Formats: sequence, structure tokens, C-alpha cells
Amino acid sequence: MSSNAARSLSSSSAETRIAELERALHEANERATAAERRLAGMLEQAGPGMLLVGSEGTIERINETLCLLLGGTEAPSYWIGQPAEALFARLQSLAVQPAQQALRLKELRAAQEPVLSEKIALRDGRVLALDYVLPFGGAAGSELFSYRLVAEAAAPDVTKEFQPDQLLYHLPVPVAVHDLNGVLLAFNQAFALLLQLPASQLLGTQLSELMPSVDHAQTWPMYITQFNSTVETSVGQLPLLPRNGQPRQLLYHAHRIIQPGQPPCVLLCALDITERVQAEVELKRGKERAEASALAKEGFLANLSHEIRTPMNGVLGMARQLTKTQLDQDQRELLRIIQTSGEHLLSVLNEVLDMTKISSARLELEQMSFDLRESMEEAMQPLAVQAAEKGVAFHVALFMQAEPLPRVMGDAYRLNQVLINLVSNSIKFTAIEGSISIGGYLISQTETHLTAGFRITDTGIGIPAEKLDHIFEDFVQASPDTSRRFGGTGLGLGIARALVEQMGGTIVVESQLSSGSTFQFTVTLPKAEGVEVAPRPVLLDTGALRNRRVLVVEDNSINREVVRLLLQSWGALVDEAENGPAALVLHAEHRYDAVLMDIQMPGMSGVEATLQMRLHPDVERALVPVLALTANAFRSDLDRYLKAGINDCLTKPFKEEEFYCKLVALVQAPEVPLYNLEQVHELADGEITFVERIVRSFLLHIPPILQQIQVAAAAGQWAQVAKLVHHIKPNLVQFGVAGVTQPLQLLMDQPRPGTKTSKVRTAAVQQLVRQVERVLRVLPEEFSAAS
Repeated sequence: MSSNAARSLSSSSAETRIAELERALHEANERATAAERRLAGMLEQAGPGMLLVGSEGTIERINETLCLLLGGTEAPSYWIGQPAEALFARLQSLAVQPAQQALRLKELRAAQEPVLSEKIALRDGRVLALDYVLPFGGAAGSELFSYRLVAEAAAPDVTKEFQPDQLLYHLPVPVAVHDLNGVLLAFNQAFALLLQLPASQLLGTQLSELMPSVDHAQTWPMYITQFNSTVETSVGQLPLLPRNGQPRQLLYHAHRIIQPGQPPCVLLCALDITERVQAEVELKRGKERAEASALAKEGFLANLSHEIRTPMNGVLGMARQLTKTQLDQDQRELLRIIQTSGEHLLSVLNEVLDMTKISSARLELEQMSFDLRESMEEAMQPLAVQAAEKGVAFHVALFMQAEPLPRVMGDAYRLNQVLINLVSNSIKFTAIEGSISIGGYLISQTETHLTAGFRITDTGIGIPAEKLDHIFEDFVQASPDTSRRFGGTGLGLGIARALVEQMGGTIVVESQLSSGSTFQFTVTLPKAEGVEVAPRPVLLDTGALRNRRVLVVEDNSINREVVRLLLQSWGALVDEAENGPAALVLHAEHRYDAVLMDIQMPGMSGVEATLQMRLHPDVERALVPVLALTANAFRSDLDRYLKAGINDCLTKPFKEEEFYCKLVALVQAPEVPLYNLEQVHELADGEITFVERIVRSFLLHIPPILQQIQVAAAAGQWAQVAKLVHHIKPNLVQFGVAGVTQPLQLLMDQPRPGTKTSKVRTAAVQQLVRQVERVLRVLPEEFSAAS
């Protein structure tokens, strides 16, 4: 099995495991909520009169014993669904003091606090004992009442209040009572079964002795000390260790009970959530494994991209140079084949990378203004040539309505990619003398959006009916021999569907085997505001690079040669470095108009080399424009390079025109002023006295902080440096101080443990102080002259 296939299988296994864990977590939650249903069954057992009131205030369960205590003839079924107030009124009518009992019941239910063995004197001389508890800590919103006849006697001590014949003993969830030191005074059957210990062994045992040793030191003090304060009710998670050695995780609801003449104790009600906790842990682990697998896959593809794009840049670059030489007809044909093959290999690689970005939701669409018809027509031109060379009739009719089509906002490149994928497939699968028709039409429009539809119809080989439902899936082709006969990766249609859906549209296909296919898709795009002037065509070698000194940093000698030939053809002076350290030496010896930086080099990377350049003591050299020539095509990588101080990026293999335009834009960029008070004036809203006050404050408070930064840096106190830099950063940004972005970013990031960064950070402090001190020297003179 190949490494790529192994990674794919690993990712698939991880996703399957996550689905299994999610199902296990759902089942565990269902078992937890089923506890209340088990409680209902317990109510039917013989014992005290019991009543279960639901969250809506209606009676959900009542047993025969309570019906007999009421003295009526109604069966339990009569009361089910009735308002609980009706039954409480019947009970209160039996009491010696009905009004007092009604008020007490109202207070009890409002407080939502457990009560045990509260006496109710009846008019016939009997005495009822009331137990009131909230099942599962009140999470279900239910209330449980228990009434039993007791003899008129002195109140028993707390250990006699919890006997096996009482309600709590039969609850299907663990319940225990312990004193404020955690010593068990009583417990129910479920608690003993959970711990798998006899009652005689549990009674008098401190609860902490039943906890796993790894949790004892941290969990137990937090649990027990809360009852020595004013806290009366607590909810949390408590681990216990049964006799079988398998720890159980309990979700508990504990309430401190104080009864007259008795020491305070704690009523502990718990729910065993071990399975749910284990499922959550496994789900987290599975998620982490899946993420690690995705990162490994992305890293592999990034390396694959680099390993293919780097030599491809050399191949296509040298081929472009050959086209500028004298060649006969046969040589030009051979050169055309080289270029076409290289471009095809590059398109396959781009398809794999695009699908990876789509599957990880990292494909971002640009939002640029463009002419929909003009963009589509340009995309169709090379395809029309391909169809003509193959002998296939090619018909295009795009937006033939009379009224002009407004410009829209969107990603023209990706929209063209969808159309090109579909039309390329039609050309590929349509035989000689066949035909292809491409139509674009306006479906509807509003004041802000328009919806456009596209239809591609061919007379090709068609798609079997059983494949139509799967044709847009990744790596799916119409038949097993499609790839051998026609080539391709099986990703084109998957990419097309994903792009259309990301643009808010839909795509469908109709096809009949041996009769051709019709693909249709729609997109809705916002209209562009205003009118944009069409960009002027790019003119190569305008003289802008003549006599400009450029440093090329590239470890691949062929790519250095490609870049050098291009630069020299534009009149630039070129120096070359094959690695980062060599580039830093040349950068320190000469002044360059631009640096072309490869990113992935052995030893010092291009990002690290750029960072070192940005920290050069000479501000002019520190701000030299850097253009990254990288084989990494992921947007996240390009964003990371820009944040590291690189001015712009160009992905290999690059187009000569794009390379020229980017480089000219960098070398002709306007000089950045030392500072810019535009934000200060905007904040002042024209109040010159306010601007003066802000400037004076800057001149007064910044110098002492710079001195503190230098002292902290000399002592190696980088955390303090980060704090001070973070304090002054808003002021430096507000004053538009140039040349401090890299030092600020570097110094605000805390150094990782074990990394040796003091030399780099010291250089960053020096550059920051040097730049700000320049502003502090110039600002008073210029501001006083202006005022």
C-alpha cells in the first residue's frame, strides 16, 4: 500500500471511529435519562405512599398506598395527569392545621431543597412523615413526595432516619449521607452495589477512602471543604473506586442538611456517568487523531507540491527561455509538447490540492469585480482551439440578451474553473466530428444580485444511468477504463460541484450512454457597485527593473538560473545565494532593491532569513522588499509568510508576466514615511489643540518605557519586555511609526520553553528602540514648525 493510500485509510478510519464514539455518547445520554423511567417503576413497589409530580405540575405517578392514606375511593389511575394541587388540597384537609400545611408546602417547593421526615399531624390523631426529594438534583424538573405513618415519638437520630424501608433505599440511583468530615452515616442499596461492598464495611468509612488515589489529593479537598462554608447545595463530578478496581465517575448533587438537635450532615445524590465520560474522552481522542491525520495529509501534500513544483518551475521556465531563441518548426513542436505536458502535470497537482482545500473547508473565494460574459468568453478561447484541433464542433452563446449585463462580485477564476472543467470533459469524451454547445443565460436579477445559469451539452460517450448519482463524488469516473483511455484523476466534477455549492448554486447532469451529456449549473452573485476601469494590458520590460540590484535566494540551481535569465533580460543586476546564511552575508554587504526568497530551503528557511533581514540595524536594509517564490500553494502558508514580514508571494511555477508585475510593484513602491499622524488627526476631528496634547503625551511617556524595555531585555526578562511592548503598541500604530511591525510582533510573542531566542529578541529590541528614538527626535521639530 502506498503512503498516500495509507494516509487516506487512516483518515477514513479516524472518521469512522468518531462516528462510533458519537453514537456511544448518545446511547450513554439515553441511559442516563432513562433513570427517571426506572424511578417510575419503583413507585409501584410496596412501602410508603409515594407521589411523582412532573415539571408541568401534574401527577405522573402515584401508588396505591398513598390513595389509601387519602381515605378516598379513587384508584391511582384517577390521579394520573391531574394537577398536583388537587391532591395536595385533599391531604391538607386531613391535617390539623390545613392553612399552615399549605403555606409550608408552598415554601418547600419554592426552595427546591430536600426535606426528610417532616411531621404532619392529622385530625384523626395520626402523624404522617413527609420526605421530599428532587430526583437527579432537579435536572429533570420532577418532584418526589413520600408519606408514611409514624408513631408519635421523639425524633430519632440521623442514623435511624435512613433505614432500608424508606424511600431513599429503593431509589435506582446512588444516595448516601455523610457528616462534614466525609464519614458515611447511611446509604441506599444502589450506592452499595455501585461500590460492590457490603453495608457493614461501608458504614463509618470515610468517603475519601473510596476514591482513586490519583484523584484523592486534588478532588477530595475541593469536595469536602465546600460544606464547611456557607454553601448548602453543590453540583459536580466525583470519582469513586469500586472493589473491582474500575473507577466510576459520578455526577453528584449534594445538599447540607441541618436538623434541630442533630449535627449537620450532607445528603449526596449521584448519577453514574462513567460511560458518558469514557465516550467523551474517546470522542476527543478520535477527534485529535483525525485532526492529526488531516494535518499529516496536508503536510504530505505540501511537500508533494514543493517536490513537483520546484523542478516543474525549472522545466517550464527553461522552456519559456527556449521559445525566445531561433528554432526550426520541428524544434518548436517538440518544445510545445514539453510545455503542454508540464502544464498538464501541473493541472493534475492543482486538482489534488484544490480537493484537499475543499475537503478541509479551507478553500477561500475571492471577492473581485468582473464582467461575467467577458470572463467566460476569455476562458472559452483556449478550449475552442483544443476542440478545433480535435475536430469537434464548438458552439458558444453567452448572455445573448439585449440589455447589457452588470458587473458582479465574486471569484472569476473559480467560476471559470467550473466551466473549464466541464467543457474540458466534453472535449475529452466527444469523438471527432461530434459537437459541443456552451450556453450562458440570465435567469433573474434584483437590485443587488443576479442569478446566471450555464449549460454544457455534448455528443460524447455519455454516462451510464447507474453512475449518474455518484458522478460528482471524488475519484469517480464513468467506467474503470476511463482513466486509461482518456486520462484524468476523477476529481474534476467533484471540484466543480464543491465550487458551485460554495457559491450558493446547484449543478445537475442529464446523460444517456452513447448519446452524450448535459451539465447545468447556476450561481447567484452580488452586483458590483460603481464602474471599474479595465486594467491596461501588461507590457513586459518597461525599463522599471533596469539597473536594479536584486538578490536571488534559492537552493535549487536550475531555478536560480531561470530567475537570473529573466532578471537579466529585464536589465537587472543579479546576485545569487543558495541558502539563508549566504543571503544574510550578501544582504549585509550590499544594498538591494528587492530580494527574491525561496521558502523551503535546508537549514535556515526563507521565513527565518527574512526575519533576520528585518532586524538589520540599517533601517533601509531592514525594509528591503522581499518577494517569496514558493512551491507551497496553501493559502494558510501564504498568509503566514506575509505575517512574517514578506511583502508578497508568487507560487511556482510562475507566469513571466505575473512575476514581472509583482517585482515592479515592489521596487516602485512609494517610500514609507518615518511616521504618519493621519490617525491622530482623524481622532482629533480637526482640533489642533487635541493633536498637540496627544503628541506631547507621546513625547513624555514613550521614552521612559523604551528605557524599561532595554533594562528588561538586558536582564533577559522577556515576559516583562512583552508586557511593555504590548503597552506601547497602540501608540506606535496610532502614530504610524514605520519599521516596527516585525520587532513588535516578535517581542509580544512569549518565547517557548527551551528555545534560544535571546540574540534575535535583542536585535528586535535594538531595532524597535532605534526607530522610535528617530521619531522622538524628528517629531518635536516638525510639529513645532508646523504649529
